[in-house]
Amino acid sequence: IDYLTPEEYFYFVGKMYGLKKEEVDERVAGFERFMNSEVIGQKKLIRNYSAGNKQKIGIISAMLHKPQVLILDEPFNFLDPSSQSIIKHLLKAYNEETGATILVSSHNLNHTVDICPRIALLESGKIIRDIDNKDNSAEKELEDYFNVTE
Repeated sequence: IDYLTPEEYFYFVGKMYGLKKEEVDERVAGFERFMNSEVIGQKKLIRNYSAGNKQKIGIISAMLHKPQVLILDEPFNFLDPSSQSIIKHLLKAYNEETGATILVSSHNLNHTVDICPRIALLESGKIIRDIDNKDNSAEKELEDYFNVTE
């Protein structure tokens, strides 16, 4: 809702899930490093933020209520390299802490290999390859599949 400030939006989302303002503040504080002092306290409407900061606001709002299933569509788009690295760590930590299932739809296989224990390649809505990626072992199989040669 781009006519709200990020704070107003986080409180709105929190209220939908029965979270008190204090709980929202506490949970948002956990994303402080990810926001990099560019989101909270800026006195700007969401519509006036950069695409990267809008992306951050969306990701935080999706994680705010600690869902057991988190679906993220192209979460690395518009983020600077530092923020991409931070969100990878946040997603891994979130999965470890909550045991939540995290589905990431992405065209960026580098990031996907870094964070996903399993990778499904889709073509026309059908799974054409289901790859086990424990210990980042999928990279070679993906390179072979996409005919990546040095």
